Amino acid sequence: MNELFEFSAEEDTAGPSQKNWVVLSVEDNQPYQDVLESALQEVSFKGRKIELLRATSAASAATILSKRQDISLILLDIVMETDDAGFYLIDTIRNVIGDELVRIVVLTGQPGVKPHDKAINEYNISEYWNKTDLSADKLKSVVVSNLRTWQISQQLQIARRGLQMIVDASRSLTARQDTAEFAHTVLEEIARVINVPNTGGIVCIVKTGIESLQLAPIVAASSHFRELIDARLENVFSIYDEDRKQRVEKAIFEAWQTQQHIFENDFTLLFFDTSEHDEKQYLMLVDSPHALDSNQLNLLQAFAENISSGFVNQALMNKLSQLAYLDTPTGIHNFNWLARELGQQSTYHINNSSLVLFRLLNYDTAEIMAGHDYATKMFKAFCLFINEQLPKHYLLAVWDRETVAVVFTLDNKPGEDKLRAIRNTTMEMDELDIQLQFQVGTMDFKDTQSLSLAEVLVLANTALGKARSSGVDVYNFDYALIQRLANRMRILTALKKALTTREAFFLVLQPKVNLATGKPVGFEALLRWRMEDNTLCPPSEFIPIAEASGLSLEISEMVVAKTIEVIQRLQAEGYSLPVSFNLANSDVVSPIIFNEIHRCIDEQEIDASLLDIEVTETQATEDYTVINPLLRSFIDKGVGVSIDDFGTGYSSLSQLADLAATTIKLDQKFVNDLTAENKDKALHIVQMIARLAERFAFKLIAEGVETEEQRQLLMENGYQHAQGYYFAKPMPMDELLDWLAKT
Repeated sequence: MNELFEFSAEEDTAGPSQKNWVVLSVEDNQPYQDVLESALQEVSFKGRKIELLRATSAASAATILSKRQDISLILLDIVMETDDAGFYLIDTIRNVIGDELVRIVVLTGQPGVKPHDKAINEYNISEYWNKTDLSADKLKSVVVSNLRTWQISQQLQIARRGLQMIVDASRSLTARQDTAEFAHTVLEEIARVINVPNTGGIVCIVKTGIESLQLAPIVAASSHFRELIDARLENVFSIYDEDRKQRVEKAIFEAWQTQQHIFENDFTLLFFDTSEHDEKQYLMLVDSPHALDSNQLNLLQAFAENISSGFVNQALMNKLSQLAYLDTPTGIHNFNWLARELGQQSTYHINNSSLVLFRLLNYDTAEIMAGHDYATKMFKAFCLFINEQLPKHYLLAVWDRETVAVVFTLDNKPGEDKLRAIRNTTMEMDELDIQLQFQVGTMDFKDTQSLSLAEVLVLANTALGKARSSGVDVYNFDYALIQRLANRMRILTALKKALTTREAFFLVLQPKVNLATGKPVGFEALLRWRMEDNTLCPPSEFIPIAEASGLSLEISEMVVAKTIEVIQRLQAEGYSLPVSFNLANSDVVSPIIFNEIHRCIDEQEIDASLLDIEVTETQATEDYTVINPLLRSFIDKGVGVSIDDFGTGYSSLSQLADLAATTIKLDQKFVNDLTAENKDKALHIVQMIARLAERFAFKLIAEGVETEEQRQLLMENGYQHAQGYYFAKPMPMDELLDWLAKT
């Protein structure tokens, strides 16, 4: 049987402690298994024999693999207990056991079961062979080449794991820009990777300008070199006898001159150059108490290349750290740095701290009048002034181009008297005393424990802006204000999520009726939002937030679409009455809204006369020259245009004469005042608006009618149509249809 396979002997260089290579044969053909086992007994690779494990099914192979971690190669038949048992086993190895290193060579006597190309593409296998094509020489080549590949892959994986540790360490250390600690971590990782417990090491940093290598400082050391930290390279040689001293010294200068690693049996020199990034070079001496074997040296060499990348990454990350965490114009830590530092504080520490913001009030004016450079210089001087006046802080950073943030522990927090005194203190700039006007906002973090740090910082900035508009010099962000602002942030977060599906939004319809008969003459569509807790968020809360955050157009598009659906549903039920809808102020002039309404009409999705657009009087008159032509184009199309809240805006008579509108709506404030104790003023306004509507041929609707007295007064003064709770509340579609059926 042995003559089937004949292999040439390979030189045996293995030491007595080295184990055999472990190969698993998965094959239900016992005679073929016998041939493989007999033949592989003659194979030697790097002085190590082969130990063959045998499995006769995919299930038994999986059991062996779950218990053995040292299998290098699997010779796998495809067809065993089932036609695809081999491929099922491959999936188990790669995706269940999670072994990506073991080499898998498919041997099949039925190649048609799974075509070669498809097998290679779909499964992570190393090679695919038909048994009939596998000669003795080919088998030897396949086994040896896959063992070699597995060994290299294993070493690289170990090195990669070590590199990941170095990179992770470098990330945390780079944040503190601590090269010495980084280098010390490198030493520890090298000792772990090559498994030499008493390894000593030195890292020498050479900066541009050092005249002698002997004077290069030692910034990290371990084991018997530990006492030399902060000493110089020349002090290293004192621990060696004369012979070894000469060998090490010669190797050090050779490594430095050639800028290459040097690997000896009892010590290693690693050279790393990051001068392109930070003008530094590193030399590391790894002093082993015993000779490293060839595998350890190979691994150390591979790991050294990875360390080189780590040192370069550390240098680059130092640069990135400066860019990310320093305000370039002032050279002071920036907002990102402040957020990071606060994020690293313990809960106890952060709750025992207070944030104080100092915002210049004349920065923009100074920039316009004296130029950007002067304004920047003034702000830098302001930062230094605050730093000098309040030395007991533990964090200080540029918040934005006109604000400096300072963080104190509560027991060091300055009181209002101190802050007001600072406001009245002059500061020196260009040898002149200047007095800058600035506002101060203070906030204790303990008042914001229910919020994330990111939310707190946003809220602090918002609160200071609100304080500035109120003209308060020193403002304390109280708990109530923070909670109101936090609630708006929560609404914004929920709103963005809800808009992704739009399922939580729906329209309710409030009838517009004939005052005399109570019969419906149209409807106003009002948007409602049901939040995840099943509560309704009022439009008065979420619409302003949407406008401020740029989401109003998304909402307006949705309202237009839902209004079209409502009109179509009403028509299908036999009601051809106009439906009005409100547009956010900024969206009236949006080309998207304009084009969508025109498209619906042009494609006859709805009749133009059934659509009515409501805009506020303030918007219609403030953006008169822009909005009037757009509204006019809708009217020319047959669409109605209503001016909402009429009487509360500031339209001039000249604007009113040419206002693009078909209807004006009397604001409910004047309707409510009709039944107030002093109703004469309200009655005069109601009569005046009625005369204006008649004079300029506008339809007229009164809003917010709630009593019979209001209804009678409106009718007596020329009003024919109205809406309000006296007639009907806003209703969902199904409820509205029931109401219509009873009306």
